[in-house]
Amino acid sequence: MSDMEPTFRPRLQYPERALRLRREGRVIVEFRIGNDGAPQDVRVVEAVPPGLFEQSALRYAAGLRYHPDEGRPPHPAEAMRRERERQRLEVRFEMRGQA
Repeated sequence: MSDMEPTFRPRLQYPERALRLRREGRVIVEFRIGNDGAPQDVRVVEAVPPGLFEQSALRYAAGLRYHPDEGRPPHPAEAMRRERERQRLEVRFEMRGQA
């Protein structure tokens, strides 16, 4: 969904409640990438099933890191594009590999 690849991906935490219920799901989140490479204004667009995975997906997305502008002023058009464009990410929760 996103055309930019993160340089760091945090560990995805499977919600305890979902483990107990043996549920799988997916959450689509949207965010902007700041000039520091951190996601900003992270929000849930869709969650299936609703009410189970959203908080874990938001924490995961907020922990992503993208290539920063490295302290030098970015080309104005690129800086505006990164700030303006919202990225979409689908976070999948699957029981495979879970304790």
